[in-house]
Amino acid sequence: NDEEFQRLLRGYGPLSTIAGTGVSEDQNDWRPEFEGALATTVELSNPHMSMADAAGNIFIADKESHSILRVDPDGILTTFAGTHRADPSIEEGPATGVPLDSPNGLYVSPGGTVYILDLLNRRVCKVARDGFLTTVFRDPAGFGAGRGLWVSHEEDRIFYCAAGSVRIWTPSGGIETITSGLTDSGNLTVDPFGNLVVTDRGAHQVYRVAAGGERTVIAGSGDAGEGSSGVPATQCALEEVRGVAFFPNGAYLVASMKGGDIWYVDTEGIIHLFLVGSGSGNIHAGDGEPVNTPGNKISEPRAVTLTPYGDILITCNDTGFVRMVRKLRPLQLGQQMFPVPQGRVGLRWLAEPGQAYRIESSATGVGWNFLGSVPGTPSGGRREWIDPRPASGIRFYRLTQ
Repeated sequence: NDEEFQRLLRGYGPLSTIAGTGVSEDQNDWRPEFEGALATTVELSNPHMSMADAAGNIFIADKESHSILRVDPDGILTTFAGTHRADPSIEEGPATGVPLDSPNGLYVSPGGTVYILDLLNRRVCKVARDGFLTTVFRDPAGFGAGRGLWVSHEEDRIFYCAAGSVRIWTPSGGIETITSGLTDSGNLTVDPFGNLVVTDRGAHQVYRVAAGGERTVIAGSGDAGEGSSGVPATQCALEEVRGVAFFPNGAYLVASMKGGDIWYVDTEGIIHLFLVGSGSGNIHAGDGEPVNTPGNKISEPRAVTLTPYGDILITCNDTGFVRMVRKLRPLQLGQQMFPVPQGRVGLRWLAEPGQAYRIESSATGVGWNFLGSVPGTPSGGRREWIDPRPASGIRFYRLTQ
């Protein structure tokens, strides 16, 4: 469904960097001057996952600095949990005073509660909104390589990756194995229909897991070669697939770490190349550019997540970057708009240099109709567009690229 994919591309802005410099690799390179600094000036240490809350804070599981970092909406980075030293674990306390050991799994509720897969301490802990950390449970068998973590809204189910298996913890039943026999579990999530979905990095496939543990391949041919766009997702090579994130309509993104790319699987199960990258190196390119411009822009993507507002977060390689593709926000009536005679409406906005825009409208905010387009200019700056129709019945406008 190419039209669905094109609508997706039009709904997102350019690629940007949220955190990281790409300098540190596989070591704890935390320095005191990083605390409170601009996130794009901080050296990350093998980041494994990033997620956001509804307030716009982005949390990073920075494995080798033994911490969870937070980037606030102004781009300032602070330590959220951990002491940057892998000391023996403390059960609870203010989060920045409780040591973590190689955290590489993360789940953030929209309300701001942060759950941590504290890998070598063999526990899942949580940090409440008041900053206090407590242990939810421990798994004496350990997590293997860990990485995957998902928590229900009521905290009555926690799914997590544990080497070749996926396990569940419940307050009443404790720890049980949901499915086993995976080659190397990479990450997991729950889709909009309530199905558990897990990536198998070693098998190069993505599975839907039934309640009885049976697995169905939904993406990945099982090959480690180069993937093909525009084919059924089960026919596409996804070398060492790790990240997976679902849109509300059931379409989803997957991150192929050694393939180096981010892929979009549409609602009909057809896969499309969303963001091109490399399976090796320390590639950091494309800031300010649309995702579909030619050339490698990322390398070794290990996690992809969606913010509560639909922005795409991509966590890349051992040297450490967090990249974002921001969803374009609708212009709502009364915001960035001005009246025009005869009951019409004009839109006014600051354009990016060289960026052209499509104008769309909706009566409800769901189901958008194309109205017109505004070409880009080299300098960008303030642009205006006037709707030739009366505004009655229209409640939303949006700009797409």
